[in-house]
Amino acid sequence: MTADTPVDGDETETSDRSATATDGELAERERALQAREEPYARATVVRREPPVSATVGDHALVTADGDIHGWIGGVSCAQSRVVSEAQAAIADGDPQLIGLAPDPDAIDRPGLAAFPMLCHSEGTLEVFIEPVLPTRELLVVGGSPIAHSLVRLATELAVDVTIVDPDGADADLPDGTTVVATLEPDEIADAVGTGPFVVVASMGEYDARGVAAGMLADAPYVGLVASEARADEVVERAAGLLEHDPAVVREGVTNPAGVDISAGTAAELATSLLAELVEVRAATGRATAGADSTAESRAGTETTDTTDPDPETESAAEPDDESVVDPVCGMTVDPDGAPSVAHDGTTYYFCCPGCADSFRNDPDDYLASTDNGVLEST
Repeated sequence: MTADTPVDGDETETSDRSATATDGELAERERALQAREEPYARATVVRREPPVSATVGDHALVTADGDIHGWIGGVSCAQSRVVSEAQAAIADGDPQLIGLAPDPDAIDRPGLAAFPMLCHSEGTLEVFIEPVLPTRELLVVGGSPIAHSLVRLATELAVDVTIVDPDGADADLPDGTTVVATLEPDEIADAVGTGPFVVVASMGEYDARGVAAGMLADAPYVGLVASEARADEVVERAAGLLEHDPAVVREGVTNPAGVDISAGTAAELATSLLAELVEVRAATGRATAGADSTAESRAGTETTDTTDPDPETESAAEPDDESVVDPVCGMTVDPDGAPSVAHDGTTYYFCCPGCADSFRNDPDDYLASTDNGVLEST
């Protein structure tokens, strides 16, 4: 008998093993997990000392919920410990080697986490646990040089990149980059799924919508490229879009974004952002957040979301041929194709969605300026 010859020290374990999935069934289950982009872990027996029922090469899949499929030993001998350690590996993204022995000190060594073998067989098992995680999404919001530079640099990381840029269809972006043209936060969030890293760098055009999308997507990191004063304004707008407490939104936003490397150019600023993303990924783990939290987050906004323009009010008035003044920033605006908001029977036109969002949040404040003769719209 060799060290790898199965010796069933427990008849119950032998019976359990006979009921486990075949290799083909495990392969099919693994493909299904990958298709659903669900995190899981592979657990493989790499060493044994009899008497234990598992053999070298026996393997199993463990889901984030703790379900185990396959065979790596009985419940009391190995499964409970493998499941708990696999869940930890899924959470932090790090593979690990664990050992189970009657005397853990006998197998303890660098690179191995030793635990007591609790079943009656008193054999020894070593199991390699490898987390398999969906590729992290990076959502970049904006068509600015910083945003485009970050998209190009991010190709060096193991991330799927999506950029929100209404004018980005013809931009010089790396192959494989997903370009999203919508500026509706819920549609942006749906485009990237749960738990993306988000960098908002539209430079004032639609930053608030990017921040709101990050909140809806349950993003662990929302970096905002903006001055402190403008960041406060963006947070207020995003909170208005979501009808959330601004303090809660502010807590989820990193500003200033990027590590301090004395960056000056767009490429240098993008490099500082990329460095921060690497740091955040190491700190938060590589697993995506749970789908339930996203569902809750989105459900919480579905009944209160006011981000969708009112079709009736948006089309209530036909734009005229004359230029008008954006009541928020004072810019002269061509109404044809400009963002608009209907208020008290009058349609106001804006230079960008950001100004429209600000007006929508507090029209009376801006109309007070108009009444004072500072600005005038149609």
